[in-house]
Amino acid sequence: MKLTYKQTEKRPENSFLARQDRMPCIEQDWHFHKEIELIYFIKSTGTRYVGNSIGNFQAGELYLIGSDVPHLFRNHREYYADKLEDEAVDLVVIKFEQDFLGSNFLELPEAQKLQILFQKSNRGLQFSKAATYLVHNHILGLVGSQGLSRIAGLLKILDILSASENYMSLCSEVITNAYSKNEKDRMARVISFLTDNFDKKIELEQIASIAYMTPNAFCRYFKKRTHKSFTQYLNEIRLRHACKLLIEGEVQIATVCYQSGFNTLTNFNRQFKALMNITPSEYMELYNEEVELV
Repeated sequence: MKLTYKQTEKRPENSFLARQDRMPCIEQDWHFHKEIELIYFIKSTGTRYVGNSIGNFQAGELYLIGSDVPHLFRNHREYYADKLEDEAVDLVVIKFEQDFLGSNFLELPEAQKLQILFQKSNRGLQFSKAATYLVHNHILGLVGSQGLSRIAGLLKILDILSASENYMSLCSEVITNAYSKNEKDRMARVISFLTDNFDKKIELEQIASIAYMTPNAFCRYFKKRTHKSFTQYLNEIRLRHACKLLIEGEVQIATVCYQSGFNTLTNFNRQFKALMNITPSEYMELYNEEVELV
C-alpha cells in the first residue's frame, strides 16, 4: 500500500468539508492531505497510526491531524467481520485549510491561540474526554449547517479546543518536516505490511526487503525516523491489539498472547508490563473496575 495524497472533495458553496459517515468499516490507506482534519469517532474501535505514533482508538475520541501529516485509522479485522449491520462505524470528519478564512486571518491578535493549535496539530493531537464533551454538540450541529452559521460553528469548535490544555500530542516530532516523499512511500509500505501481518512471525530480512534496504541500513533508518527500534515498534502494534482483546474479555490471556503475535507467554507478559507498567491481568482488572464505576 503506497502513501496516497487525498484531494478533499469540496462543494462550490462551502469553504470546508464537514460530514458524518456511517459505514460497515473504515477503509483507508496510509494517506495525507493539505487540509487539517478533525475526526470524531462516535462509534468505532481499532488501531491508529499518526506519523510515528501507534495506539488504539475507540468511540468518543477526538483527534486533530495537521496538514500533510501521514495517518491511518483502521478497524481490527474482527471488529467488522462478525457484524451484519451497515453502521458499525459512525464518525464525523471536518477538513479545512489553515487559511480557509483568508491568508491574513491567523495574523489577527484574536487568532493567536488558534495559530498555536494548528502548529501543535503537526504532531497529531488527541483531546481528553472533558474537552471532547465541550465540543460534542457543536460538532454534531456543524454537519448539515449552511451559510455563516456553518463558519461560526467551526470557529466555535476551534476556539474551545485552542483554549483547552486537555490534550495529548501523539508524535515525538513534527512529522511533516521529518519525511520526504520517498521516505513517506517507504514507511507506507512498511506500516502496511506490519498492520496486516503483526500476528505472524516477521523476520528482519523480510521487512528490510520491503523497504528495499539491507537489514542494518533499515534498522538505522527506522530508528532515526520513529525514534524506536523495529522490534519495539512491532511489539507496540501487537500490544495495542492485545489491549483491545483484553478489554473485550472474550478469550484467555494465553490466547491473547498468541493472537497478538507473541510466541511465549513469558515474553508477552514482560513486554506488556514494560509498555503498560502493569501486567495483562492487572490491566483487565483495572478496566473492569473503571467500567463498574461508570
